[in-house]
Amino acid sequence: MEEQRVFGKIRIGIGLLITIFSVWAAPSQTPQDIRALRVSPAVSGVYAGTECQFSLIIPEANPSDVQAETPSLPPEVSFISMRRTGYIKDGVQAGTEIDVWLKFSTAKEYSLPPLKVTIRSRSYSIPFDSLSVLQDPSTMLPVFVLRFDNGTEVTGSQKITGPLFTVSAGDSVRFTVFVQYAVNVMNLEWTVPKDSLLTQTVKYEPAAGTAQNGRVSTDRMPVARFEWQPLTPGTAAVPGMHCTASAYSGSRVVLSQPAVRITVVRGEKKTSQAPDHGEDYFAYAFTETSNGGTPELRPSVSGADCARLAVLRSRERNVLFQRKSAAERRAFEVQIGISDGFNEPSVPLFKLVLLGVAAGVLGALVLFLLKKRNAAGVCAGAAFALCVVAVLLGRQVYAEYGIYKGGSIHSVPDESPVSYRLPTAGSG
Repeated sequence: MEEQRVFGKIRIGIGLLITIFSVWAAPSQTPQDIRALRVSPAVSGVYAGTECQFSLIIPEANPSDVQAETPSLPPEVSFISMRRTGYIKDGVQAGTEIDVWLKFSTAKEYSLPPLKVTIRSRSYSIPFDSLSVLQDPSTMLPVFVLRFDNGTEVTGSQKITGPLFTVSAGDSVRFTVFVQYAVNVMNLEWTVPKDSLLTQTVKYEPAAGTAQNGRVSTDRMPVARFEWQPLTPGTAAVPGMHCTASAYSGSRVVLSQPAVRITVVRGEKKTSQAPDHGEDYFAYAFTETSNGGTPELRPSVSGADCARLAVLRSRERNVLFQRKSAAERRAFEVQIGISDGFNEPSVPLFKLVLLGVAAGVLGALVLFLLKKRNAAGVCAGAAFALCVVAVLLGRQVYAEYGIYKGGSIHSVPDESPVSYRLPTAGSG
């Protein structure tokens, strides 16, 4: 009996030693480690009306050593659930993870009360990260955004009274059309104000607005880039843009920009200083003689007008049936106050004549081999006639010429006046 009591005391002592050793050997949390802990959202974007997960990772602590209380929350925040699991790192349990699910009813900035946890019988208050809750994009209607290259932005919901900025007449104003909170964009159309030129420089491929993780995206979707040139001084309306966009809810919305304007001022004109003829023996050749009448005043032609005329003439020479293009070019020449010029040669007609020459020569050779000499002679004659026509058309097509803007004429090539060169055959 005495021997059993001795063995019992020995077993109790061994148990106490094991308990003391486990407590001593267990990793402890220092106050500095606890102060570094934060309850952080699991995703970067937190949206109102949706559940959001927050996580707290306590390293070097077993789940059985950690307890967490239900957090005290403001009225706009609802508690959904809370879970405590082991934190696995590199395949080994390295601590405890506490996950809390909350739901925010209002989009605004939040500073939540700390989460109270107990680690090995010690109580701590772990703060939540400050977060900004955003409006859920899936519940929002698409927004039209117009961004100019100078940094000015206009959205479809803005109300703007005065001009946005000031530019010189003839200068290029570049801008990009975006759509936000949309799945897809289609049917982009625009209206060009009077006395201005508008060119679409880039058209972006339609991109889906859903992110890879299944959540909707708040990124702006580029639609197209434009280059706009207001030509006359005054207050000019920005080209009107409108399109149809698909919302995340499945509905289609017609978007348009607000009516905005810019101020256009008269651009500086570069005037060349009149040459001092002095002892120039040919000075009389540059002197205008007075005829006693009033000189005819004509409106000045700007560089943008010359560029536009070059485009119209290039378009005229690159079509087979030139009636419509020639009429548009003549109307523009009348509009800017210059005389009607010659018609452009047709590049497609020139190529068609060349094709006829090749076909006539080939037909003549085939008929000659078939010993049909009369028919071969007819084909050869037709090919020769077409060859003459091709030579005459080729001289017109490959002639190099340009549009003269005006100014002083000099014999020195370096001081030649400004001109706009027209493309030759084969160029667009």
